[in-house]
This record gives sequence, structure tokens and C-alpha cells, in this order.
Amino acid sequence: MRMISKRKAELLNTLVKDYIRSAIPVASEKVAQKHSLGISSATIRNYMAEFEENGYITRPHHYSGAIPSDKGYRFYVESILTIEDIPAKSRHTIHNRFKEAESDIEAWTGMAAISLSQLTNNAAVVSYPKQPQSKFLRINLVYIQDSLAFLILVLEKVHLRKQLLPLIEPISNDQLQFISNKLSDSLKGLNREEIMEKNLDSSPFETKVMDIIIKIMEAEDRNNIGETYVYGLKEILKQPEFSNGQKAREIVDVIEDKQLPKAISSETSTKGEMKVIIGRENRFQFLHPLSMVVCQYGLLGEGSGSIGVLGPKRMEYPKTIASVKFISSLMTDLFTQVTV
Repeated sequence: MRMISKRKAELLNTLVKDYIRSAIPVASEKVAQKHSLGISSATIRNYMAEFEENGYITRPHHYSGAIPSDKGYRFYVESILTIEDIPAKSRHTIHNRFKEAESDIEAWTGMAAISLSQLTNNAAVVSYPKQPQSKFLRINLVYIQDSLAFLILVLEKVHLRKQLLPLIEPISNDQLQFISNKLSDSLKGLNREEIMEKNLDSSPFETKVMDIIIKIMEAEDRNNIGETYVYGLKEILKQPEFSNGQKAREIVDVIEDKQLPKAISSETSTKGEMKVIIGRENRFQFLHPLSMVVCQYGLLGEGSGSIGVLGPKRMEYPKTIASVKFISSLMTDLFTQVTV
């Protein structure tokens, strides 16, 4: 990005912050009256003309005030030297919420989305932690009737996977329980490839059950995005940018789009770094009216998820970055407690 002088940088960041607070195009006269920048109104007008020419701001009309462009927001974000602290009261309240859920990772994921949305007044998107490779924990075969059983597969650190299992010949509930225990003891902690290599003395029915287990785990491994919790649609719809009916419907479509979890996951750094993606920097076109702040939480090799905030480009970036950092750190700490 082209370097600009310290004085111009101060003015540009002032314009961006004023627009973030007001959602009203910023006029040079208002800047001169409101801020002591040590430069005249004429100089401010000249600088703003340069900003427009270089793509940092846009004007809805020739004589109207300025609105930051994606490039202007990017300059502002890269100029942020300090992020805001989360108030102690908010930290305490959120910690207590998670404590009440004990070791329920699924509940933690939902609470993370709610807490993050409330901290930022935007939508929050949090994915359930996902392992690089699913690992077998246990299986339970439940008798339904002579020709039908219920297969319940439990994988480490993820949800149950359930499937109806037709029976070629009747098998008693006691027999099903025996097979469940045998496979649970023999396969515990193994991934799909290890199960395929396992040489068990198996009956034809047990071999059939193992084939089903392998297929379920294969599908789980292909799906690299865990279940996703989205909270805070109403917060985005409160923003002035989306106050008219058409834009509100577009935002609802974005939040409900099945591509949203993929978009969040694809932007999340595997190194745990915070990322800010502004407007057209998003690789998905449906996210161009918005900005995202995303981060990974969890443990590499043990399981990790994505956490992010979705909001207007006019979001409060220092506050949002601090909130994502706080929640992702909290989730990592909690996740570590139940996995290590």
C-alpha cells in the first residue's frame, strides 16, 4: 500500500473513525470544526481530494461528504496500534456462563457465538471443533425389531453419528450388545485407515458393521467444517446500512447461506493468527458488503474450530478484534482442559 505522510494518515484515520461512529458521510468542514488536527480547512479539502483520487474514500455525490472505501478501511485497520480491553464485568459474566456448562463443548460453542455477538453488536459465527482425522470412540447397536437395529457411532470430540442398520437375520439385543462391546474395545482411538488395517476375527455381520463405521468416518473426514453456530442477525439488521427492506433481505440471505461456514473456515489461518477481511477482499461475492474478523481456536492435531464476527464494513475494528481474541483464547483454554 502506498505510503502517505503522518499528517495525511491522521486525517484519513479520523475520517474513517468519524464515519464508523456516525454512518453519515464526513464533510471536510465538520472535520475542521470537530478535531484539532493543526491544518486548515482548505488543506483538509485538498487532502480529501487526494484521498478520493487515490481510492481511499468515495463520495455519494460530487459535493457530499466522504465515505471510506475498502482501501480506506484497510489503511485504518493496519494503523491500529492498540486494541480495546474487554471490560472486567463482561469477562466475568462470560466466564461464569461457560463454567455453568461444565465440560459440554457443544454448549460452549453456542455460548461463544452468543457472547461474541453481544460484545460486538454484530453477527458471530463459531464452528464446532473438528479433528484433522476422526477417531473411533465407541459404538452401540440397539435392537429395534428382528429385521432392524440402530447403529450409534461415537467419534472422539464430535457429535454422535446414527444410522439404521437392516438385519439379514434376527439378532438378539444381547448379541448386539456383545458385538458393540467387542468393537468398542478393539477399535477405540483408531482412525479410519487404522480400522481398515485392523485384522479382527470377525463374523460376516461384524465385518458389515465395520464397513459402515469406515464409510461414516470417511464422510466425517471429508467434511472439514464442524457444525456451525450463527448468532446476531438482528444486530446486523439494526445497522443503518441495512435499514431498507432490500438490503435487509440481502443480509438475511448472507447469514442463511450454506456457504457461510465454508467462507469463514476458508479465511481462518491454521496458524491461529487473527485476520480482518474487508468488503471485496472476501473471496465470496455474497460477502462483499461486509467485513469479517476471524481466528482459529483449539489445538493443532487435536481439534480446532473457527470463530469470527460478521458485520458492516463500518464495524468498530479495535473492539471487534479484542472480542474475537478474547473468545478464541477462552475457547482454546476450555478445549485444552477436556482434551489434555
